[in-house]
Amino acid sequence: MITTVTLNPAIDREYFLKEDVLKTDEYLYDEQDIRVLPGGKGLITAIDLKILGYSDVQNIGFVGGKQGPYFERMVQDYKITTNYIYTEDEIRNNIFIISKDLETFTRYSDYTYEINKKDVETLLRRFKRAIVDSDLIIIAGSIPKGVDFDIYQRMVRACNELGKDVFLQASGDALNLALKEKPKVVNPYFKHTRKILDREVIEFEDFISMGRRLLEEGAQSVVIPYNTDRLLFVEDKVYSSSTKDFRLINWLGAGDAYMAGFYDYVAREGFDFIEANRYAEAALLTVAENRSIYIESRDLVEKNLKRIVVKKLEV
Repeated sequence: MITTVTLNPAIDREYFLKEDVLKTDEYLYDEQDIRVLPGGKGLITAIDLKILGYSDVQNIGFVGGKQGPYFERMVQDYKITTNYIYTEDEIRNNIFIISKDLETFTRYSDYTYEINKKDVETLLRRFKRAIVDSDLIIIAGSIPKGVDFDIYQRMVRACNELGKDVFLQASGDALNLALKEKPKVVNPYFKHTRKILDREVIEFEDFISMGRRLLEEGAQSVVIPYNTDRLLFVEDKVYSSSTKDFRLINWLGAGDAYMAGFYDYVAREGFDFIEANRYAEAALLTVAENRSIYIESRDLVEKNLKRIVVKKLEV
């Protein structure tokens, strides 16, 4: 069993226009120009793992409102086991406007979704039961309103009590608190704030400093995106992972593919942090260089491996 956690899911609605012109009406008549998908970090990783051949994958989180059953049915279409707490508030929506001729991209995300304390405690009890038979646990994404920042700390603690390894992608206070429980792998998410542990990261030295600090604060290993590369921190060593001839087409789903590729390697070969990251980077390419938000195949991942260059840095 693989368990992924998505506390703040959304329905992703993508509209593909010939050209996105302000203050004009747009009418879409071709169903190929409209795509509606279940979204959320952790969930997309679960779908990728199904594509890679894992038969028993579950996603845990909150869904709610009139759109909740619709969202759950979409997830189940991918043969994911859904383990959701239903709430009164309406699930979030992400709207993507994508221009095809002149490539532009606009995203609108609502964050009005709110969870009550009773539902949080119910989810935590269910999470503790669900991970008993799980070999891999991935916790990722933002936290909805009404959920205390210690939620990931409590989840990682529950995993540690059962001897389960955790891949954690988080930001802000949720990350700060979770570090106290020493998660196996930490991938800080700082896209919106440009901050890690309350410090702004701009220069290369900032990334190196904060990677080392994450280790000091409790992470056993750390992955930090740096431009189009990755910086890898384990023990007292720092590595860079880069790609030959990288051509970005699409970032949607790329980070989720990275997590799926990482744990695909660990599940088959055992925990080798550097090699797992090489495989994860190759998985990311299958999405970033294509228009799909999901990994297309393991064959394509393995074909990309020869393009990944990992170097130890003297810093």
